[in-house]
Amino acid sequence: MNRPKRLKSSLLRSFWVAAIALSGNFQLIAPVLANGTAAGTSISNTANINYEDPSNPGVTINSTSNTVTVTVAEISGLTVTSLATTDINGGTVLPNDVLNYDFLITNVGNDPTRFAIPGVASLTGPGAVGTLQISTDGGQTYTPISAAGLTTSSIPAGGSVRVRVPVTVDSLAPSGASLSVVLGNTGANDGSTATQNQPYPTAPSGNDLYTVDNPNGTAGESTGTPANGEREASAFQSVLVGSQPQAFAAILKTNGGYDSNGTPSTLSDDKLTYNLSLRVDSIAPTGSTGLTPANLIGTTIQVNGSAVSRILMSDAIPAGTHLAATPIAPSGWTIVYTTDSVSVPATSANWSTTAPPLTAVTRVGFIRTGTVNAGTTVTGFSFQVITDGITGTTTIANLAQLFGQTEGGTPSLVYDESGDSNPSNVNDNGTPGLNTPTTGVANPTLDGLDGTNDNTGTGPGGEVNVFTIAPPNTVLNGANGQPAAVGPTNNNDDFSNRSVPVAANQVPGSTIDPTPLTFTNTLSNPSTAAISDILLVPTAPAIPGDLPTGTTVTLSFNGNTAVYTYNGANFVFSSGSAIQIPSLTPGVTVNYTATIDLPANTPLSTDTGKGYPVPIRAFIDSDNSGTFNTGESFNDTIDRIYTGFLKLVKEVRVLDAQGNQLVPFGTGTIAGVNIAQGNILEYRITYTNISTAPVGAGNLILNAVNTTIVEDGTALPNNWAIDQDGNGAIDTSNVIGSASASAGTIGFFSGNPANTSAPDQTGTTATADITKYINSITAPIPPQGTGTFFFRRRIN
Repeated sequence: MNRPKRLKSSLLRSFWVAAIALSGNFQLIAPVLANGTAAGTSISNTANINYEDPSNPGVTINSTSNTVTVTVAEISGLTVTSLATTDINGGTVLPNDVLNYDFLITNVGNDPTRFAIPGVASLTGPGAVGTLQISTDGGQTYTPISAAGLTTSSIPAGGSVRVRVPVTVDSLAPSGASLSVVLGNTGANDGSTATQNQPYPTAPSGNDLYTVDNPNGTAGESTGTPANGEREASAFQSVLVGSQPQAFAAILKTNGGYDSNGTPSTLSDDKLTYNLSLRVDSIAPTGSTGLTPANLIGTTIQVNGSAVSRILMSDAIPAGTHLAATPIAPSGWTIVYTTDSVSVPATSANWSTTAPPLTAVTRVGFIRTGTVNAGTTVTGFSFQVITDGITGTTTIANLAQLFGQTEGGTPSLVYDESGDSNPSNVNDNGTPGLNTPTTGVANPTLDGLDGTNDNTGTGPGGEVNVFTIAPPNTVLNGANGQPAAVGPTNNNDDFSNRSVPVAANQVPGSTIDPTPLTFTNTLSNPSTAAISDILLVPTAPAIPGDLPTGTTVTLSFNGNTAVYTYNGANFVFSSGSAIQIPSLTPGVTVNYTATIDLPANTPLSTDTGKGYPVPIRAFIDSDNSGTFNTGESFNDTIDRIYTGFLKLVKEVRVLDAQGNQLVPFGTGTIAGVNIAQGNILEYRITYTNISTAPVGAGNLILNAVNTTIVEDGTALPNNWAIDQDGNGAIDTSNVIGSASASAGTIGFFSGNPANTSAPDQTGTTATADITKYINSITAPIPPQGTGTFFFRRRIN
């Protein structure tokens, strides 16, 4: 489970702070030339992106966009950034302290504008707002803002002012109370990107902070009104009084044993035991801030028809099973049951201390009154389930939940899911995680896997404990370390996705000769008896044409290799010796490798939109024929090669000097438009991870990591930062504050060649302007993930 929106908005806010800090004194240097760039000059732009496959770190994959010729123009824009909250007397925030909440308001449009700033700000929490103040000199001096607000003088593109909101903490403010200040008003006011640079409504809502277009004739002002209208924005900051107590509680789950009940061939009577434990930490997780570890107490649940306060450990009975026996609980804990549908959250279910018929139980629970102290681990919880109606290989998935509250804290839920060691669903980096309970029904696709069932799962929220039950003579074959992986439809289309390196400047339509790529896959025996005579072979993909003719696959195990060549319909054995695993005992896993070599002239996956799949089949050669025959037990896994997987698309649109769109975004040559001095070219670069979406469970997906988008206006075929007509000025100039990215940070470079780090500046020469932009994206780009990078160039 991902939190892409939170991460995305955080990175975007980081970028704006960086961009503002780099813009120096915020003065806009507008190019003024006698003749300007000659009409009809062609300005060409191609973007490049490089990234890595995390399974092959340090090896660069490149992608090149289509080429566009461009033209573009007055766009208003506004952001409000939370700078800092300062306690005037320093130290811990305490009652009667005065806090200064500072905000930075920035013109992110491409033209000078004024700001309408409210004279009031919204406060939630025990305190009172004083008189707002404004600074136009970077925070050196502040002057009061009247309660009616004010409209500033002209602010250049990229320019900023600061607003300070003083707050006095109430004398009776309790420890842990939150004081949140909102400057501006854009609806949700939740700090997301939806609060920044929004259209200013025709019906203002009060306390609005918005742009006001300059009158024509104002220095640097483009004639006309902004094409996108006026814009508004808001931001908020929160601080806590004192240190807020927080119970850091974790629920842990392991498999306590499997029993085939004496009949391995019958799967409908097998027993699984689950062990649970509870840990309340006395040390806050690394990365968490403003929180003090505290004891765990109960939360409100329904028991025997009454609302009571209890600590609750809950576990939904896994699908395909029923409760086999009375659960076991340590001293001080009471076993409870519910027959309510698992669609009802555990905290809303009707729990009973009296056991109903075991086959009717939908959840088991363990409750207690009182407190579990920080620094305590409670063990000894267990329950057993028995399978129902299972006839073939089945994965039993399970997830446990914990509910409580913090002793001495504000009345808020303490919630945790099993599968990892992090308490209270804290994210892996220590930041607060999911605190909205799910139904607790395990979903490996959405929740992810605790692959080794020992609470070592990673990612937000909890991870699923899985156990595969299979009849005798069953072999499981899957991705590295995940033999029980499940694909989009079943465990015969699970997959491992990887990419070969792709050299730079491979334009769309290119073909390459990919380097061979080696996959590691894992086999296991999930049954209770040893299996023998396992053979490994590659098979044709479901759509034979998905794999190029001439592809070779080399299977290797225990020093032996077998080479197969694809003829367009089937794999033909060409050399080596067949890969046979003589015996595999119950519960044992072994690894083997498959090296895939695609032929020369293989198209780029970023053109075809797909990878090249090679199913690898593990089967039990029961007739010792050396070939797979109908009726023999088998399991397939797909090793899929991509020849690049981040598709890069370049677009441009043309606006006139008044901000009217002349030509919408396009991906090719824009004809019939004369480039006019003062117009603006707006480039949009869109990147998309075209690899298979993360469906199923246990598959190796392709995240793009260490991603960098390079826009170099001096490297042909790009020419947007070159003086083509020889008039002494480069053809376009950077619009300060216009570069924006949906993720990551933006670096600015000047010179020709562009190799010198620079502030976000503008000028008419290569050294005074920006001639290269680099968007560095540190967060992984997941399969089917997409993002954008914009920048604007004013025509000289």
